[in-house]
Amino acid sequence: RVTTTQTLKSCTTPPAQSSNMNYGQRGRDLLMELKRSDFIPPYSDDGVRAALKEASLHFDELTDLANATSAASSSTAGSKRAGGPKGPPTHAKPAFLLHATAIKRNKRCLLAYHAHRINNLRLLRWEGTSILPPQIRSLLSETECEFFDEYDRLLSKQSMNIDLDLSSDLTPPLDEDFVSIRVVKSGIGTIVVEGGKTICLDDVGTIHHVRRCNDVVHLIRQGALQQLDCEEN
Repeated sequence: RVTTTQTLKSCTTPPAQSSNMNYGQRGRDLLMELKRSDFIPPYSDDGVRAALKEASLHFDELTDLANATSAASSSTAGSKRAGGPKGPPTHAKPAFLLHATAIKRNKRCLLAYHAHRINNLRLLRWEGTSILPPQIRSLLSETECEFFDEYDRLLSKQSMNIDLDLSSDLTPPLDEDFVSIRVVKSGIGTIVVEGGKTICLDDVGTIHHVRRCNDVVHLIRQGALQQLDCEEN
């Protein structure tokens, strides 16, 4: 454990313990792995642990500096009573800033690394993959596999609840793709629209907002359905 004098001296020169640190290099290496990969590189457990360890070392250095400056301030309590400045001395602030910034950098790199991987897994599910292929599952951590399985379960459950495959069409629909209709003739029955959803058109006077399709257009032309303007809807 360094002494107060040694630690305060280290405020202007890198501490001995910090000579083994690369000041954010571990986190940068993780992001470079993502950049070199077309989809998701193998989960780097060693890289994540190294980035966490580096952040922990910076935290230890930060704690030593805080303890040393606090002890130095206590030894000069007379200046405090005389209204001296509070907080770390000016010559110690660069070291505080250095270690605090290094911790934040590694934190941001770790968050970006995991967020990128999770977002790619979400995209994979929305593209229609409900079961992870073995070649992709082998690239993931155990937690990531659990996330994908749970995300698939929630998406499938929501699709069943609204009777619509949410991943069937990822292109946002345009306003002109939909039409509001009123049933004006009885006996139409049930039609199946895009996505496999069924709509019952037996009750005269009911209004429905549906995607424009050949069956709907045909019934409008026959006079069985009436297309509504926005003001009427």
